[in-house]
Amino acid sequence: MIRQQKGFTLVEALLALLITGVLFLLSFPPFLKLYDHIKLNQAIALLQSDLNYIRQANMMPLQGGAYTLRIYHKQNSYVLRQGGVDLQTRVFPTGVFIPSVSTTSTDLSFNNLGHITRGLTLTIKSKYYEKKIVFSIGTGGIDIRDSN
Repeated sequence: MIRQQKGFTLVEALLALLITGVLFLLSFPPFLKLYDHIKLNQAIALLQSDLNYIRQANMMPLQGGAYTLRIYHKQNSYVLRQGGVDLQTRVFPTGVFIPSVSTTSTDLSFNNLGHITRGLTLTIKSKYYEKKIVFSIGTGGIDIRDSN
């Protein structure tokens, strides 16, 4: 009398493992792009929050000096400053950077009405994505645009 064994054979188990591996390899690049997009958006959200902070601080009287945000292009970082004194340094996450420009740093500040002192456009990139931050003169608007 021959007993029937129930279960997978070695070939069936290897085939299932192969199919799982192929599916994982096909889904990995989209996850990398998603992670890259999230890192870029988080960096821009923090930068926008800091810009709103210095705008609000400059609109309040008797703050003890004008607040500015100085961006260091080569170091991929920026500093919140008050009256020429560094208060807080922020570094962009690995893989998020501001492309090289002709200057080593850019200062951003707002007047007592909340308007930016000069209009400009900053580009912030990651491996797969690029966004532009446009500062409008007169309105104090900060517009974030996708470049892709």
